[in-house]
Amino acid sequence: MPNINFNCSNCNQNDKITLMGEDQGVFERKCKECGITIELTVEDSELKKTKIKKKYQQKTKTKVPGDYKKYDFKEKDVKKKETHFWVKIISFLILSASIMGLMTGGSLYYAPEQFSDSEDIKIYLIVENKTDYVDNAVILIDNKETNQTYSTNGTYNLYLKPGKYEIKVSAEKHRTSIMNVYIPPQDSDLSLIDYSSGLEGVNRFTFELEEGEGNISLDENTYLKMLNWCPILILLFSLIGVWGSWVTYNLQSYKNAQIGAFFSIMAMGFLIIGPLLGIIALILLPKIKKHFTGHFKK
Repeated sequence: MPNINFNCSNCNQNDKITLMGEDQGVFERKCKECGITIELTVEDSELKKTKIKKKYQQKTKTKVPGDYKKYDFKEKDVKKKETHFWVKIISFLILSASIMGLMTGGSLYYAPEQFSDSEDIKIYLIVENKTDYVDNAVILIDNKETNQTYSTNGTYNLYLKPGKYEIKVSAEKHRTSIMNVYIPPQDSDLSLIDYSSGLEGVNRFTFELEEGEGNISLDENTYLKMLNWCPILILLFSLIGVWGSWVTYNLQSYKNAQIGAFFSIMAMGFLIIGPLLGIIALILLPKIKKHFTGHFKK
């Protein structure tokens, strides 16, 4: 067991180390004087090199600033629930408007000529010319006379079942005005404002007669135009709206959600109610804009 003398590399204090059965390698020895650990490199029981062993520097813990706001898991849950609430509400509005559009488009597409089993609807015909009301008009429904009563101010009241009709109104020294209408199923005496006047284009139709001879065709009412031209478009718009509600619920694309809401308005579900729901959804969409994950969310 050879002894090897060495001087401390830090304080030059003389010291020795006893090798226990080994004659080469790297050995450590703590200096009795300064306490520094010395690394000794030995080969064939001879000291070749000494150096101070580097101390392990413990990493200092980073202090959290006193004004640092702690992460609030409860607050995150509340915000998540609030976001999910608005997502469900907006998706429901778009879906409802679209389903109303599907129902409206389907009913228009398969609408019968007349609803023979339905209750008679009170119809208001307002007949006037450029200067005054006309109180001696002759009214034909599908080229047939029908029971009617005259009240005041050119208003003629009659009862018809829901369906398609051709209404002809004529008067002395006036051209015969012809209007094709579609009367939708409704309350027997529908009015939004005044129950004595009806709702224009739904159960109230205004004829402005022109002086002269012959016939003149008036514009169809909105429902008949929809019946003739719009069922396929309404069904298509409604399907786009359904897709938009799904996109909104899954927060896939903000722009596609906007497109879906817009087409749910264009679907004209129940004429007024569906577009109103779609407009509300379109107004509320910015509340959840930042939660969309799609690349069209800008």
